[in-house]
Amino acid sequence: MKGFLVALVITLALSASINAQEHTNRPPKLPPSTSTPAPAAPAETPGLNPNAWAKFTSEEGRFSVFIPGTPKDQVQTTPSNIGPYTTHLFTLRNPRHVFLIGYVDYDPSFNFNPQAELDANRDQFVKNLKATLVTSRNVKVDGYSALEFTAVADERIFKARVYIVGRRPYLIVLGSQKGVDDTFALNRFFSSFKITR
Repeated sequence: MKGFLVALVITLALSASINAQEHTNRPPKLPPSTSTPAPAAPAETPGLNPNAWAKFTSEEGRFSVFIPGTPKDQVQTTPSNIGPYTTHLFTLRNPRHVFLIGYVDYDPSFNFNPQAELDANRDQFVKNLKATLVTSRNVKVDGYSALEFTAVADERIFKARVYIVGRRPYLIVLGSQKGVDDTFALNRFFSSFKITR
């Protein structure tokens, strides 16, 4: 069995967050008229307002990141034929984006190839979303091997980065609806993600 089980749980959490976002943010239907009023801009959109972002730190997860709110924490331990593994998920959604940070602690007896683990996490993530892989490239981030990729599913775009730090895979994801400018949120979120030892 491959060590890509992190992607299954992460995908489920991300899909639920995106689906909830789609249902809660539809604009109301306007009554028929000869003119359509201009849409009102939100007074403050957390994903775009730099003042809404704050540093979030997980001591157990050994990471810090800037994010526009406090993410919800979920932990799940799952038995498997490679030994038990524990998945940690931190999710936050706002009207424009879904932010996700996940990592897995594998059983100490489970050995894996780091590049194969990066590829497997990407491939399983894309498969579980029934998405199409658009871009993928190996990168070094702060000295760690990482895989950066973009996937598209229906009206959604997912930009992700998978890291291997020691024996722990990390996955960070920004999910957006197509047509939403995610440049600021993506740069702020990805560039601020730091592993602490």
